Amino acid sequence: MNLSKVIAVILMSSLLSAASSAQEKEIKAKPAVISGTVKDDSGSPIPYANVFITSTGEGQVADDNGAFSFSTRAVGNVEITSSAVGYKKFNRQVSVLPEHRYNVNIVLKQSQIITENVEVTASSFGSEPGKGLTMTSMDVVTTPGGAADIFQSLKTLPGLTQVSESSELYVRGGDPSETLVLIDQASLYNPYTYESPYGGLFSNLNTSAIGEMYFSSGGFSVKYGNALSGVLDLRTKGFPENRALSIGLSLANASAGLDIPILDNKLGIRLYARKNFTKPIFLLNGGMDKFSSAPSSQDLNASMIYKYSQTGKVKLLFLASSDNEGVNVDRPEFDGVFTGKSTNYLINLQHTDVIGENFLMQTSISASNYEDTWLLGLLNLKKVDGIREIRSDIEDHQWNELKVSFGGEIESREESFTGAVPSFQYDIRPGSESKLIDKKFSATRFGAYVEIERRDVASISNLFAAAGLRGDYVDKIKTSWLDPRFTVGYRLSSASTLRFSLGLFHEYQDFRLYSGTDGNPHLLPMKAVHYVLGYDYSPWEGTEFRIETYQKNYTHLPDSNAVYNFDNGGYGYARGADIIAKGDLPFGLSGWVSYGYIDTKRKWLYSDGLAPSSFDVTHNFTLVAKYNITDAWQIGMNFKYATGRPYTPVVGSVYHPEMKVYEPIYGMPYAARYPDYRRLDVRLTYLARLFDKYFTVFYVEGLNVLNIHNVFDYTYTPDYSSKTGIRSYFGQRTVVIGTVINI
Repeated sequence: MNLSKVIAVILMSSLLSAASSAQEKEIKAKPAVISGTVKDDSGSPIPYANVFITSTGEGQVADDNGAFSFSTRAVGNVEITSSAVGYKKFNRQVSVLPEHRYNVNIVLKQSQIITENVEVTASSFGSEPGKGLTMTSMDVVTTPGGAADIFQSLKTLPGLTQVSESSELYVRGGDPSETLVLIDQASLYNPYTYESPYGGLFSNLNTSAIGEMYFSSGGFSVKYGNALSGVLDLRTKGFPENRALSIGLSLANASAGLDIPILDNKLGIRLYARKNFTKPIFLLNGGMDKFSSAPSSQDLNASMIYKYSQTGKVKLLFLASSDNEGVNVDRPEFDGVFTGKSTNYLINLQHTDVIGENFLMQTSISASNYEDTWLLGLLNLKKVDGIREIRSDIEDHQWNELKVSFGGEIESREESFTGAVPSFQYDIRPGSESKLIDKKFSATRFGAYVEIERRDVASISNLFAAAGLRGDYVDKIKTSWLDPRFTVGYRLSSASTLRFSLGLFHEYQDFRLYSGTDGNPHLLPMKAVHYVLGYDYSPWEGTEFRIETYQKNYTHLPDSNAVYNFDNGGYGYARGADIIAKGDLPFGLSGWVSYGYIDTKRKWLYSDGLAPSSFDVTHNFTLVAKYNITDAWQIGMNFKYATGRPYTPVVGSVYHPEMKVYEPIYGMPYAARYPDYRRLDVRLTYLARLFDKYFTVFYVEGLNVLNIHNVFDYTYTPDYSSKTGIRSYFGQRTVVIGTVINI
């Protein structure tokens, strides 16, 4: 080999080595990360928008909140493209270098004016703009007296009756069982803690874990079945983009929240834990004499989200809660201790994906179990409620002016009651005559629906409508029903809308009424017809006004029957009007004022004829006002007034010498009323940053600061000759101090 060939080989080897080294360095270089949000002109997020690099196709579908984040090995000037049904395509040039992060905030403009987001369903409230009148998570957290509880805060809205200080939702003359609660598509039939004869005081859902909320008090979509009065549809938060830790501590509870993204934009978890303890509150404010054991509870919310593709994700949700309490109870025949405890578990697997580019499909498989035990005197009652469910909802977005939704669910529920109950309701003393209960009822319900929403109906600009039909079948009682529902509306202007809804709603009876021994296995489901006429006005962003009138006619309610124990001869109605004005005012003032009027009567169960129901609270008024003193200081107030709830008065008594107890004689059903309900809560909040880094909230809250003696029940002397009002467990004047630190 001559010298020239040797030099050539050396040079070639050097070049190949340099190229190989450069290639290795290029391979080792970390990819760039492009993230941001997709929103519309009004600043509302656009979920499931496509975001990708035009030349390579690398990208992602935005999540529920319009957020996206993906990595790319493309370098140099690249074009970012974003698209969503009903919006003009977005393009932007970005200069990309390896190992750099780029934030791209995308604003999509609507392709046609007919695609403006119009809430078709009547009586709707949502956590995000475009889902009805807005009730944000910040409203929930900062409402004085609401204990940052979704259910307590919802009770400041019109259409919800102030029957007691519990968190149970009495919607437009309906029992709490008539309102359906969903979380990530899974039914949640027992969402309360501290259960008592007056209802559960708080929900067992941690507000910090909730990302979206939708509530309707009537005329809701065929998507929701087996509910006569209302719907609360909750969605937990999506993928955690950043690592975060929050710690809260007050006289009432301790809490912690943790967000952990594990794999970059692929796998993440969220954990929220809370321990509620009431003893410090009672030691500071008094009232411990009411309890043999101060109420306490704990709950856990854990979710794991895995994004397996640009459009698909899986979310595993686990909820657990438990509580216990011991309350001193004074009854005419017996002074004792009411002991209550419950446990509640739910596990839900939810899958979300876009199918065929136009179909958004969400499916969940869930299982839950609830156990509740009541002990008082000879009363020893245990309730177990188990639910297994699969639910799927599909939306078709391929047309700008038309939206088609369809889906269904299969729900298997088993409920049992075991223990001992008094033979006579007026004698619960230990050793008195009792009845043993061992009842179990199970049924599987199959439901399906289809709904079409149309804008510019019959080529009339601003006219929109929705029509849907759902069917349900319950195997154990071999009954089925069809529910048609219809809504039509007209946009009078860019700020105001008029709408009317008409629909049929069914719900099967309380399981206990289907008993073969003291019930009727052949009862038909309860039925209600909703008529809702509403007007919405939003003169500027952040300010909303709504007035709504409604008529709800009940039939097929359970009624007592001498031969069959119960039949479907019950009926009734609820009619009224709801008004709310909500918004941000000048000088740092914000809040809302709501008023509800209702007239409701029923003939059902053991009533002799049409009479006011226990939910007939004629007037409900709420004023929530918040004032920002400075950027850091806020003061708020929450004032509630409600007409006293009806009750059946005791007009005399009969003495039973063999039992040594008095039996009360009752007057006309619900012919008397408790005193009117009034309560004022105030809250002072201070926002700060500890060490210029950690966002922190300090607050002091006064509950029922006027110490008004609100009565929800009466206790009587042994012969029922006189009575004394019973206050709610937490009804006295109370001061709570606390803080929340975000790290």
